[in-house]
Amino acid sequence: MRINSDQLEGHLQKPLQAFYWIAGDETLLVQEALGLLRTRCRAQGFTEWELFFVDRSFSWQSMLQSGNSMSLFADRKIIELRQTSAKLDEAGRDALTQYLASPNPDNVLILVTPKQEPATLNTKWFKALEAAGVFVQVWPVDARGLPRWVNARMARKGMSADADAIALLCDRVEGNLLAADQEIEKLSVLAGTAPGQRVHVDRRQIMGLVADSSRYNVFALLDAALLGDTRRCLKVLGGLRAEGSELLGLLAMVSRELRTLIAISRRVAGGQAQGAAMLSEGVRKTHEAPVIRALERLRVPMLESMLQHARQVDMAVKGMSGADAWTELTDLLLALCGTPLECAAPGPR
Repeated sequence: MRINSDQLEGHLQKPLQAFYWIAGDETLLVQEALGLLRTRCRAQGFTEWELFFVDRSFSWQSMLQSGNSMSLFADRKIIELRQTSAKLDEAGRDALTQYLASPNPDNVLILVTPKQEPATLNTKWFKALEAAGVFVQVWPVDARGLPRWVNARMARKGMSADADAIALLCDRVEGNLLAADQEIEKLSVLAGTAPGQRVHVDRRQIMGLVADSSRYNVFALLDAALLGDTRRCLKVLGGLRAEGSELLGLLAMVSRELRTLIAISRRVAGGQAQGAAMLSEGVRKTHEAPVIRALERLRVPMLESMLQHARQVDMAVKGMSGADAWTELTDLLLALCGTPLECAAPGPR
């Protein structure tokens, strides 16, 4: 069975299935879908929980052993698999198919992955897994749908708002659902909402209560580039330039990121698990997802070529070439985004 994440709450009023696969790239919505599912499982007596992180060092045999073993406390069990890569390898497909051929009725198996490509959804193995459980698709909220999403969230918190107030909030959070959720929560507290009462929030209140979540910094720039979010990358770069950021300082951070990606790639090629490689190279926890996304599409020769480009940017900054330094840095970041387009350097906002 295949459903969208906004249908999950209603679907969970029915008897639980043996297998759920939650797939999507929107962190907040994935976590909320997972939270709904866990809550329902626990309400049905699945009180034990076992979590596996699926990386290169993961053995699918351990999942099969867990699924087929008796609970230590005679409780029913949630087995949760977290995979940072969208691609399910052959060993994973075989293990899931084997387990679901005769699933343990005392378990609910949950797989969480990034969004699946359309080609995957048409494969024979995927359709077999889908038929054995529930595939939950988590779709991102685009710019057109964000006002409706914000309005629904505010209503859930006992608030209503004018269209222009909602538009202002959407602009402040730049489509970042995590930031939007945090700001709505803050508004709820500051506006004094109470059970059974609805508080109306206007544009003036939002301007006074909501922090500007789109404040620019180099970490946001790097994350956007690694995630391949070209639009946001260029917007953040324009903001940094308008705030008077030193180009050499930005270049140093980009160059360090390129060296880190190269080092992680080489460690993984040498047999080290990706998670361990990132830990060895000092990648902070909140930065892991963008790094993983970049490593999925960028190979070492490409990264080394970008590092050579970084040296050209350095020469332009120091007046050792006739090139415009901001244009060169923009081109470098576009390459890191994976966008083969030339774009003029962003001007002040």
